[in-house]
Amino acid sequence: MAKIPFNVSARTARLIGRENVSNLGGALTELIKNTYDADASVCILYYEKTTNSLVIADNGIGMTEKIVIDNWMTIGNSTKTTNFKTISGRIKTGEKGIGRFALDRISSNCIMHTISEDSNFQWTLNWDDFGENALITETYAELNSSNESLCSFLKFVKNSNVIKLVNRELKNTGTCFRLTGLRDEWNSGIIVHIRNTLSKLLPPDNRNGFKLYFFEESSTMKESIIKSAFLDTYDYKINFELYNNNQCTVTINRNEFDFGNKFEKIMNDAFFTNEDRNYFKGKPIIINTNLKKLLPGADNIDNLGEISGDIYFYKLRYQEKYADRYFYKEFTSRKANFKEISGIKIYRDNFIVRPYGFYDTSGYDWLNLSTRKAESPAAISHKSGSWRVQANQMCGQVFISRLNRALPDKSSREGIVETSEFILFREFITKIISYFEYDRQYVIRKLDTYQKKVAEGEKALELAKLALEKLERKDANNDTRNNEKNNEYNNNYSEQKDEKETYNNFKKAIEYQEERIESLETEMGLLRTLATTGVVVNTYIHEIKALTTKMNMGIKEAYELLQEDNNQDGAIKELKKLRKLRKDFTSWFKVTLDSVKKDKRKRKKINLYELIENTILMWRDAQKDIIEYKVIKQAEVTLRCFAFDFESIINNLVTNSFSAFKIAGIQAPKIKISLGYNSEYNYIKYEDNGPGLSEAFKENPDEILEQNVTDRRNGNNELIGTGMGLWIVKNIIQEYNGYIDLSSNSTLKEGFQIILYFKGGQKN
Repeated sequence: MAKIPFNVSARTARLIGRENVSNLGGALTELIKNTYDADASVCILYYEKTTNSLVIADNGIGMTEKIVIDNWMTIGNSTKTTNFKTISGRIKTGEKGIGRFALDRISSNCIMHTISEDSNFQWTLNWDDFGENALITETYAELNSSNESLCSFLKFVKNSNVIKLVNRELKNTGTCFRLTGLRDEWNSGIIVHIRNTLSKLLPPDNRNGFKLYFFEESSTMKESIIKSAFLDTYDYKINFELYNNNQCTVTINRNEFDFGNKFEKIMNDAFFTNEDRNYFKGKPIIINTNLKKLLPGADNIDNLGEISGDIYFYKLRYQEKYADRYFYKEFTSRKANFKEISGIKIYRDNFIVRPYGFYDTSGYDWLNLSTRKAESPAAISHKSGSWRVQANQMCGQVFISRLNRALPDKSSREGIVETSEFILFREFITKIISYFEYDRQYVIRKLDTYQKKVAEGEKALELAKLALEKLERKDANNDTRNNEKNNEYNNNYSEQKDEKETYNNFKKAIEYQEERIESLETEMGLLRTLATTGVVVNTYIHEIKALTTKMNMGIKEAYELLQEDNNQDGAIKELKKLRKLRKDFTSWFKVTLDSVKKDKRKRKKINLYELIENTILMWRDAQKDIIEYKVIKQAEVTLRCFAFDFESIINNLVTNSFSAFKIAGIQAPKIKISLGYNSEYNYIKYEDNGPGLSEAFKENPDEILEQNVTDRRNGNNELIGTGMGLWIVKNIIQEYNGYIDLSSNSTLKEGFQIILYFKGGQKN
């Protein structure tokens, strides 16, 4: 039996390269990476318009003949896979062995001159030789020994500043490419784009001694050096370090506020803590946490590895009305270089990973900050909402390395493979940002409350002054009035008439305002109920889909029995089965839609025990009694309320318990609800025998009351819980002047307990 080898057409090999290096910016990035991996301290790009050529030169270690033949000329073979550290200690950035096809993306002709410690030669290739019919084994490059220096090789360069730099920096080893027949039109727009791309290749605090230049024919040395884009002023800085043991340190610096000579007054009157005093004066806020807390319920967290970064928040505009209210520091507009600096970028071993954080690309908002903002649009001063930052208000760098094996680069050189670990990586960075969001909202809320107090005090003082002035005028006019007794009756009558008219106007205004408030409260309650319906449907979607599938199959079976077999008895039997399914559907419709009935949209006196019993009865029918419910009445509570508010509370709690039972595989699930009254509050005590709170929330159980906080995940480690249920419950209880107690969950080994305290109504 003969053994025959595979071969590959040259065109196919070329297409592999083209697919993996698809644009000019990416091609240049790949070639500059190679200079970095060669331990170069200087890399020079020179575009010469008159000859339509490009030079890429570096003072790295160069290549030997063996490396050129065995590695450079072998597609997919790279020395960097196993030998990934340079002599100077740099971590090499590439390993796939296809970056050389970047040369083909840039031009049709290439001459490479490379000098190592013991060799000197030139390599020449016309990429158009990779023709339609030629095989890769029939396509050749020329390799010739040389005695020429790099300076001599570049003697054709017309810019004297390039020659000076080459003579100074490229005296010994290095590699130079001369590329002719450029495939792109290098107009002014392309050149600006290239400069912007190059400014992002290295992090702002580049400490690897790597300098990058981009010359044109008439460029000066100063104009040509590429400086990393950086933010010179910021409002908040967030630094973080994730270690191999999954411990994490987050450091937050406040730089947004300036209280001037009002510092002490505001610290006292706004009830800031002593720690806050120090934080406003420059002391960093340090948070020590770990991945279990940051990524509750997640698997594979040990695979993430070490990650670090610096993230900055900045306002784009200085708005006087908010600046005065919240004591913002003054700054000039930051929009000038906004596109260059905005976005959170990823650096692997101190070299950019495209396209994350690049403006006007699909990877600009790779953390989905805009989606988070849309899901939680609350103003920063909102008393209960969770403020979310916008994508264009953040910039910074996240640092990973090739040792983060669970975060591999795509072969296309455009991003990281979206493994389940990448999903966790993205969530981890978002959680780091949430620490800053919480701190900024904490500060603004306190300042907003302070300003409202000041405004109310000043208003009261002004009213008091006006009343005093009125009394003083009245006293001053007493003598005059005594002399005008004849007109007194008419004056009194006129004043009384004016006062009555004013009273009626005030009364109408107050009544109108109260009607508006009640209308808005009703609307908000209805929206919460609709949101609860969404939460319930999302949780039970599999059960509802299963019912739908069974019903469709039953209808199809009955139809076929009648149409094809003329079997009426069989069809009737199938249709009888559908009756039961219809009842099951009705049970689910009651649970999901009953709360929004018209008669429940008005505030009225309701017996809460009866309401809870009826709600649980609907759940029993829908769940086929798989959960054992117990409702205990410890006191009669009649409350003037919206029925849908308390139905939403029960529905959200039951839905959460059901999810927990299902995930933990609880064999005999139980839910106990107690209704009672203490000396001050009504209360609903809700308990289940599920797995209890995740360890991530044990330290601070109240965290689960915040919007979008959840630990429910799918098989890809993606969060699938809505994070809305308990937030809705919290908002309803606040409407009834109450609070929520979750403290017992910190010590419970299993099971979940929540006590809802609220006011109003009659107790017996």
